[in-house]
Amino acid sequence: MRKTPWLLLLLPLVLSSCIVVVDLPVSNFRFDSNWQRTTDGAYVFCTNQDSYIRYSFSGPSPDRIRTITEIYRGEISGRELPVLRPKSDLNYSGGRYTFVGKLTFGDTGIPQSLQPFSIVVVPTLPPPVTTNPPRAAINGATEVTVEVVNTAGITYRGTYTYITYANCP
Repeated sequence: MRKTPWLLLLLPLVLSSCIVVVDLPVSNFRFDSNWQRTTDGAYVFCTNQDSYIRYSFSGPSPDRIRTITEIYRGEISGRELPVLRPKSDLNYSGGRYTFVGKLTFGDTGIPQSLQPFSIVVVPTLPPPVTTNPPRAAINGATEVTVEVVNTAGITYRGTYTYITYANCP
């Protein structure tokens, strides 16, 4: 009869105490706005009208996310505006986070602040047609980067560059 080595008997006990937690990666960033260029469908911002940003990404449950930071950078000025976004400002459903906010532009075309809001759709009559509206003109670009750091300290990023326009109808 053969004796079972003690190490083999202890192996299941040692392995059962090893718990590996793997966070799902943050991925599939999507960006849009309430303004879209008709020539190519690109999402843009209008500095003379209400502009809303919406971004979303797939990720683990909120208890596995440490921070969410938005970084707005003016392409011409190079100025940056970091905004630490509370998780409570984002909607989390089905493994997807979504944020919608209203942009406030400063004189240089850099977003100065964001105001979270709830989306409410109210039917209205269309505005009267202006016979000779001014042409929209490009007045800059704003690069938006969303950085998500999970509880393991891993940073994930998504970026989109919005062309900004003045004189939007």
